[in-house]
Parts: sequence; structure tokens; C-alpha cells
Amino acid sequence: MGDSTMILDETNRKNLIFLILQFLHEEGYEKSLHLLEQDSGAFFDYSYFSGFITNGKWKDAEDYLSSFTSPDTNTFSRKMFFDLYKWKFSEAPDRSGGSESANIFSNDLRRIPVFKDDGFEDLVEVIAVDDLRIPEKTGSVDKALVRASLCVDLRKLAESNPSLCGKLVFPNLNKSALLSLISLICPNSNVRMGGSKEDLIRLILQFLHEAKYKNTLHRFEQETKVFFNLNYLAEVMKLGEMGKAEEYLAAFTDKHANIYSKAMFLELQKLKWEATTPSGSLDNTSQKTKLLASVAMLAKKNPALKDILSFPKMAKSRLLTLMKQTMDWWRPHSCSNSNSLEHIPVVPYLCGEPSSLKNKLNGTGPRTKVGNCKLKEINHPSECSSLVLPDYWSGERIACLTYSPCGDYILALADDATHKLWTWSTGQNEFCKHTPRVLKEDVFPKPRLHQPMSGKTMKNEIATSVEDSTSCFAIKGSYLFSTSGGKIAVFDLKSFERVAAFGSPIKPMATYFIFIPVDLLAVGLDDGSILIHCLSSRKIKEKLDGHDQRITCLAFSRCFNVLVSSGADGKLCVWSTKRWLKLTSIDSIQNFCTRLNNVSSLVTQIQFDPYQIELLVVQDKWISRHAAPTLDCLRQWVPDESEAAITSATYSSDGEIICVGFRSESIKILDSMTFLIKCRINLTAFTQPIPSNIRVKVYPAVVAAHPSHPSQISVGLSNGRVIVLQPLGRGGWGEADALEDDRDNSDGLEHCY
Repeated sequence: MGDSTMILDETNRKNLIFLILQFLHEEGYEKSLHLLEQDSGAFFDYSYFSGFITNGKWKDAEDYLSSFTSPDTNTFSRKMFFDLYKWKFSEAPDRSGGSESANIFSNDLRRIPVFKDDGFEDLVEVIAVDDLRIPEKTGSVDKALVRASLCVDLRKLAESNPSLCGKLVFPNLNKSALLSLISLICPNSNVRMGGSKEDLIRLILQFLHEAKYKNTLHRFEQETKVFFNLNYLAEVMKLGEMGKAEEYLAAFTDKHANIYSKAMFLELQKLKWEATTPSGSLDNTSQKTKLLASVAMLAKKNPALKDILSFPKMAKSRLLTLMKQTMDWWRPHSCSNSNSLEHIPVVPYLCGEPSSLKNKLNGTGPRTKVGNCKLKEINHPSECSSLVLPDYWSGERIACLTYSPCGDYILALADDATHKLWTWSTGQNEFCKHTPRVLKEDVFPKPRLHQPMSGKTMKNEIATSVEDSTSCFAIKGSYLFSTSGGKIAVFDLKSFERVAAFGSPIKPMATYFIFIPVDLLAVGLDDGSILIHCLSSRKIKEKLDGHDQRITCLAFSRCFNVLVSSGADGKLCVWSTKRWLKLTSIDSIQNFCTRLNNVSSLVTQIQFDPYQIELLVVQDKWISRHAAPTLDCLRQWVPDESEAAITSATYSSDGEIICVGFRSESIKILDSMTFLIKCRINLTAFTQPIPSNIRVKVYPAVVAAHPSHPSQISVGLSNGRVIVLQPLGRGGWGEADALEDDRDNSDGLEHCY
């Protein structure tokens, strides 16, 4: 219970930082905003960072980047600092006749470490020798163009940098989210009219003080002017930092404001003079004490300061506590109807779109009766957009299927341990730079089965026995980690070359694995244990024991920093990825939700929603949705008895729908909140050969969702085929809106960001 509470508090703290960052931005406290970004490390403002580069402020750019990473952290950080120093070096002669160049070379460039990671050497990027060639003459180079190009290159490095993972995109928040939260806590406070905005500022000041964000704290005091921190002024004076002391005082008053302000500035000047005069060094301590007392007395009499010298007494972590208490109240009511989001906190869905949140809040709750809706049936290919991916058709069932993180290719693994990769690119060795939004048979470029010039294929080792056969893969950058019951193989996705293999071909064997930021690989084994591999050191970091039988699935939540595991023993376990302790476990899956009294079946799949808040649990008889990290059941859906077993289920990229595949040759599209059926797709018409003399039963073995187009899904079939499906027009599955003319988008392409 203690660890669970700790995780929730850490999540609330991080969410509160985002809310404060939004508040600082909306109120125009820009200096405090960027200092909090650096002090907390929660958000890397690339636009702010690139502004330094385009204006040639190399030191400011280096300082901002240094708050998040360092040259010796990883390859990408090293390259980012190297590029900064390189262009700082190249432009230095223009400013200082060459002397600054020597300093940069000796002080900056030589600090860049030359190293290569110990683990998975084939996967490590090394700085090219060509990068060392710096333009000898910058006078003929368009600096604006060069700096703009550098910004683009650094952006790519930042997006690949593990130190900046999850920090480059600010969560989508409703406007004035923190003020809305305070309005909910204090409905009569009239926050939006400014009545208690100062109270909110004081709450933020307390939070910053307790979090030890000193730089942000004192800058925020200066920008808001609601509290004059006399202790801070005395501290910098004692340290002899008179520049800081004068700057702090000047933020609240100036020497012409009144006689007390004038006297305070004079006392600071006197102390500054005393510190630099040798004759005053004998009684320096006594003199400094007197001057400090004098400044404090003047501040208490100063009409510009006397009313803002005291800080209100409040309980510890007041703002964080208020937010947590409000959320504890709100969560059970979050599915009730709401006319407006203005006064509803949005903290649990910080990563979600406001429109998505509206739909979730307006949905029905876990114990509410759901009404009937008209089910839309799709029984013919003409009733939706569909595309059968070209294939040599081995006939082996598709065991695993996924889109790339960007959606530019589709990857499948068949039961015969063979991988298939489809791309929409035109070049033999070039992956797609676009992703299809509208599926059309006559659209160019058409999907093709990718085959490198070498003719190599990606094929795994196969388990020694059928009973031990299990398939799993995961993508990391341009490399594929995959197994079909033997060792875990590592393939280069562009050349199809097998660059590494690890693990054991005999028991215990890997049954499922996923990547955990930054460089961890969690591997579930057939003996029920989980190994946490550190890729950089090639060592096993931890071994987790909580299951009695093989691991069937793993899922990681970056929101709660937890790993969830499911096993053939019917257990679900939640592990802290900070301390690698088991936080909670459920021994009997059928007891999650009370609607089923039948014997528990195997949990085949678990998946976090796009907001990393709720967990989808899939069995062959039902699916359910659970709150993380407690695993409390929120809703369960049991299909009709006429339906065959569930084979696969997945969230759409926006979390609005869940696509469920059945052995009865159909797919059902459910509303993710209510579990109401929006649409049923009968795959028989898509899978039967024409002409058909013998009916072949083909079912969806696995369903994958496009990472950016919420309505597009790919379906891996039991006969080895893969088809891509999406609704006609621009509406979603089951929506009755009129079809829109796609002639303006006849190329059917959209940039992939």
C-alpha cells in the first residue's frame, strides 16, 4: 500500500508541474517558466532552445540543454553537444579574432567523451569523421541558413535521445486548467476575476520551496511580487553576491520609490564596498551583521514591502494535497454527465485531447445501465475501405502484427517464424515517409512487400516442440527484437541482417518481452520469472518472481512507472520500475469483475490505453478495463454466447474505441468507455477466394491499430494474409455521417510526424 501511494503521489507531483508550467505560460511569467522546465526536467521546450541557436546564443543553448543531459550520458547527447560546440567554434573567429576559437577547442570540444557503449555494439551510432570537418571560412556561409539547418538536425537527435524521451511534447490541457482546479476546490473564490490568484501563487511558491526548486522559486517571487523573501535577500548578502541582492530588491522597488528604498540600496552598496576594501576586513563579520539588520529594519518600514514580508501559514504540501483530494473525489464521478469542462480537473488525462476527454466524461459509468444502439453491420468490401497487402502467401497464421511507431510500415510475424514487412515507399531501400490516410487500390505509391537488395529474410529460430512455441517481437529504432520460441534475435530492419542473438534456446525460454525507457528490456520466461536486461551494460539488472507459470504478456505505464505482467497461472502482477518491488497482484482473474461465475481462462493480452492510465485485459471469453496501478475493475464486456472465442483486442490510437477479433470470422468495434458495440465487420467477404467452391474458415488472429489514424486497423489472418481496414469517408466506425468527397485528397497521403 505504501509503494502504491508513493507512485500516486509522484504522478500527482508530475501532473502538478505541468499544470504550473501552463499557468506560468498563460500569465506571462516566462523566466520562471523556463527555469522550472530546467529545475524539474519535466519538459524540454525545443522552440525556446532553438531560439538561442538561431540568435547565436550558444552559451544559453548549452546551459538549457545541460539541465536535461550531459555529453557523457549517451551517444545522442554527445552528438548534440558536439554540434553546438562545433558551430560555436566555427563562428568564434568572427567575434574575437580567433582567440575564442582556441578556448572553445580546449574547453568545450575536448570535453566531449570518445566512447562506445559496451552492449549491443551493432546498435550503437558513432559520430562520423566527416563531422570533424568544420568550415574554415564562415564569412561566405549564410549563418541564418546554417543555424536553421542545425536546429533541424538537433531536433532529430533530441527525438531519438533517451534523456529527452517523453519530454518534447507538452500535454494537451484545457485552458487555465490549474485555475479551474482551484475553482472546483474554492467555488466562491472568483479566481478568474483575480480574487484569489495571489492565493494560488502562494500555493505554488510553497510547492516550489518544498520541491527545492530554488532558482525557479526566487525568480517566481520576483515576477509575481506577492512575497518579498527577506531570508533569501539576507542569504545572498551573506555570501557577498551583491549583484543578486540588488537584482532581487529591484524587482520589488527602486531607489526613487521612497526614502526606505533609497536607504536599502545604499546599504547594499555599502556592503559591496566593504567586501572589496582591505581596510574593512578586520571587522567584516560584525559590520556585515549590522548592515543585514539595518536592511531588514528598513524593509519592515518600507511601504512598498511591508505588506508582502510575511508568508501565510499552511499545511505541508498544501497544493499537492488539495489536488489529490479533489481527484480522489472526482474519479468516482468522472463518468457522470457534464455540460462543461471549465470547472472539471483534467489531471488524470493530461496526455489526452480535450475532445477525447469530453467523450469520456459524457460516457456512462461502470454501474450505469447502457442503452441499446443500432448496430452497423459491414458485410461487403464496398461498405468500407479495405486493402489486402501483397504477399507470397505462405498460409501460416499471423502470430504478431504491428505498425511502426510512425505508421510508415507494417510488420508481421507468422507461425513459421518468418517476418513480413510492408512499406508504402517507392525506393528499394527507403522506408515510407508518408502514411496512407485513405485506402485506395489505385493510389500511388502502392504497398509492397519489402525485400532488401541482399535477398535476405528475417527468420527466427523455432522452438524444439510445438508446445513451447511462442511468438513475440518489439521494435527499437531501426532494429527488431524477435523470438519464435528460440533465442531472441536482433535484426536490422533495413538490411534484414541478423546482428545479434541472446537468451537460451532451451528452458527457461522467453515468452514475451517489451522495452522500458531508457535502455531496459523486460523479458518474461516460461518458468514465470521476469528478467530486466540493461542493454547498455548487457547485464541482468533484476529478476522478478511472482508467477508460477509462463508469462503471457507485459505492459508498461510511463504515467505510473509500473510494469504489469500476466501469467498462465491466472495472476496479474504490478511492479514498480523504480524499486523493482511487487506493488500488488490479483490471484484469480475471474474475481476482477463479478459478472462471470465461470472458470477463469487464460489472460492472453494486456495493454495500457494511450493515456497510460487504464489497463485493457483480454481473455478468450471477455475483455475488461482496469484502473492502474490498483487494478480495480472499471468495466467488463462479455460477448454474446453465439460468438466464438476472442482472439485479439487493441485500443485505437486515441483510445476512443477497442477493436476485438473473434474466431467467428468477425471484428467488433466497441466504445472504449461504455463497451457499447459501434460496428461489426464480417470478414468472410474479405477472405474467401473467388470463385469459391470450398468455404475456408478464416478468422482474425491479431488486430493492430494505426498509431496516428484512429479509425485504421490492420488484421493478421489465420491464413497468413494481412488486410488493412478503415471506414468510408472521414467518419469513424459505426458513424452514420454522410460520406465526404475524397477528391481533394486523391493522393491519399499524409505527412508522418
